[in-house]
Amino acid sequence: MTDDLPDSVDKKQINRIMERVLKAEKDKLHMGSPKGINNDIEQIIEEEVD
Repeated sequence: MTDDLPDSVDKKQINRIMERVLKAEKDKLHMGSPKGINNDIEQIIEEEVD
């Protein structure tokens, strides 16, 4: 997994991104059709990699 990462992204960042994405998905799990989850995930990645 870490072989495909850009040099500017470290393992701690990846772990933080995964935790935040999982929380966002869990928060919308109760919805029948979770609207906006892709936008949430994109925003999380942009914040962490910025």
